[in-house]
Amino acid sequence: MLSRTSTERYIYKMSLFPISSYFTHLHTSTPFLLRPTSIHIMEAYRSLAPHLILKYNHFFDTLPASLPVSPCPTSPSSYQIPIPAPIYFSLFFIFGGGLYLFLLVPFALRTKQLLAAPLVAGLFLLPLVLATPDSPGLQILHLSACGCVLMRTVDLYYVTPWRTGKEPTLNFEDWWVEAWKPFRKVPLTQTQLERQEARTSIQVREKNKDVTEDKPNATTPTQDSTPLHQKPSGKFVTPAESQRTDPNPLHWSAYLPRWIFYAMLMDIVPFCLSFLPKERVLSLSWLPRSLVTIAVSASIIYYISLVNYTLMILWATITGDLVRNTEWTLVRHYFPGFATSPAEFWRQWHHLFQYIWVDLGFKPTHYLLCKYVTGRKEMPKGVAQALEMIVPVMGVFLMSGLMHEYMIVGMWHEQFGYMTAFFLIHGVATILSKVLQQSVGQRVQVPRVVLIAMTWVFNLTTVGLFMTPVYRNAGYNLAANHSVLLHAYNFLRANEVF
Repeated sequence: MLSRTSTERYIYKMSLFPISSYFTHLHTSTPFLLRPTSIHIMEAYRSLAPHLILKYNHFFDTLPASLPVSPCPTSPSSYQIPIPAPIYFSLFFIFGGGLYLFLLVPFALRTKQLLAAPLVAGLFLLPLVLATPDSPGLQILHLSACGCVLMRTVDLYYVTPWRTGKEPTLNFEDWWVEAWKPFRKVPLTQTQLERQEARTSIQVREKNKDVTEDKPNATTPTQDSTPLHQKPSGKFVTPAESQRTDPNPLHWSAYLPRWIFYAMLMDIVPFCLSFLPKERVLSLSWLPRSLVTIAVSASIIYYISLVNYTLMILWATITGDLVRNTEWTLVRHYFPGFATSPAEFWRQWHHLFQYIWVDLGFKPTHYLLCKYVTGRKEMPKGVAQALEMIVPVMGVFLMSGLMHEYMIVGMWHEQFGYMTAFFLIHGVATILSKVLQQSVGQRVQVPRVVLIAMTWVFNLTTVGLFMTPVYRNAGYNLAANHSVLLHAYNFLRANEVF
């Protein structure tokens, strides 16, 4: 840092002299009658210059010497072993990649489950036992990847075979669809369409058979009965796997401005947040802390969108294909900040990994509920319908809360419970918003702006549970070290440029 005297001298040389010479030139070049005015301007500037210099010095003296002011802690706990980031990610690809590759091996169900068990256990323990002190951003990315792959493979190897009897063995076409599922809806081939047609026809016949058994006097439906979902060509496809065709595919360069926009935001937002001390954030009142929370939440959306657009542009560049906005998950994704209810908010927020929450949280809970509780004949129909609407949704939010607890424990070894409480509250709010929309919403028309405002107030009021462990550990600075602006600032300050 330059001393105050040297700084004043430097500013005086760089700013005062050129402007003074300009006023001198202005004085000599102006007509005689206007020269008194130029003299007054010069005198006013010279009297004001010391005050401006002091203000200038005070502003730069208040800036931190380096950023971030409160770095996100990366020190491992007593039971975690620190390892370099390349080894950290290599182990993830060994465990996670091994589980996905095993899906191609045509082993028996029990054999494949036994072989997958140590890989599943290793993937679960990896972020809890090992840690990388290099970068908190890479560590939380690794934890997120481990959690998502862990949930998906547990569903494929154990939950789905138990629920449906389907073995975890895929041909290469189905495996390719599964591998790209979070980001890209791979178009189904003709063989996959035919296989899906046969599967759907069987499901329709079984459903009609169950209805016939429940109602002995009902007429037995024929095999040509109309299915639930039918394409114009006559082929049956379930809604989850049917692909809509984009009539106007575009070249990847048409989406480059969006990529630049998200890249700039992912650099600017962490840079601005890096100026905030952790103690000041914890002591903020509701409104300023809400603004910080909005910035952190927006940065998460920007990061996910940036990753999706990067993969999309790389794929289109390598293959030469045009980009179809119905094929890529987040290209037509709407910003959840404009949601009119908690249900709509989470439907938009969970857009990327929605299939994981549905397959592992909703469907198993619904299956157990129907099999052991609501499927009984003595169960009243209204109670059964209410339970089937409430319990599976709460199962999804409970699973989401437990996954976030897993990430918080692995990252910061924080106290258990904040994340679970937050997601359970939002599960209840999601159910209530659906009920109100189906009852009161059909009779009373509330302006959309009012519904959006109410959703914002609810989210910002309850998000304190989610953000408490994040703020305690300066988690808003997770991506700070990846900001170009931050590194430029630290370089300029280290070289005493200002």
